[in-house]
Amino acid sequence: MGESAVRIGLVLPDVMGTYGDGGNSVVLRQRLRLRGFDAETVEITLDDPVPSELDLYTLGGAEDYAQRLATKHLLRYPGLQQAAARGAPVLAICAAIQVLGHWYETSSGERVDGVGLLDVTTSPQDTRTIGEVVSEPLLAGLFERLTGFENHRGGTVLGAEARPLGKVIKGAGNRDGDGFDGAVQGSVVATYMHGPCLARNPELADHLLSRVVGELAPLKIDEVEQLRRERLAAPRRV
Repeated sequence: MGESAVRIGLVLPDVMGTYGDGGNSVVLRQRLRLRGFDAETVEITLDDPVPSELDLYTLGGAEDYAQRLATKHLLRYPGLQQAAARGAPVLAICAAIQVLGHWYETSSGERVDGVGLLDVTTSPQDTRTIGEVVSEPLLAGLFERLTGFENHRGGTVLGAEARPLGKVIKGAGNRDGDGFDGAVQGSVVATYMHGPCLARNPELADHLLSRVVGELAPLKIDEVEQLRRERLAAPRRV
């Protein structure tokens, strides 16, 4: 890849890739390549400082111990925070919402200070939320329903500076009874949707990419449309 390639940061897949969320970086890269753009994925592990100069970033889900390792690493190497400050898009999935917030509590009740990119806090709920989740998008520029698979016990509360990504019509989202999924603040888009999220939601993928390369021509992939139809019709199966 040349210097003009779009560089997609896959952040800490060694500790925050429990549910296949690394696939989001693959979707972003391939949707660019299918349109003729050079694109590459840059894996950033616990052995690496987090670079601030990449074009966009993705983070995935994790369990408690791995989540603490990721939080410590991101605080020690604040390249992600620096990138977000200049407007680089960041996609945060599940545990990454909690890591990027002010603080989160583990299942054992330990409170851990987060990175502070999102005005959110997270505490354990009585029961784990598992199953399909569907929401109506609330982010400007998105029109198609969002679909994913949620698997989390954390209940996330949004503060005044964060707004929800979607209004839940199936599933729980951020917490039982709240009615919303995800958080959007600055250049960060966060959600509890696994799937991988962007494989199920190509409109969201292109929304993130357009912040880097500008307006994108439509890209029709029959298999993606079939996947969306199947997942939107899937039962909750808690």
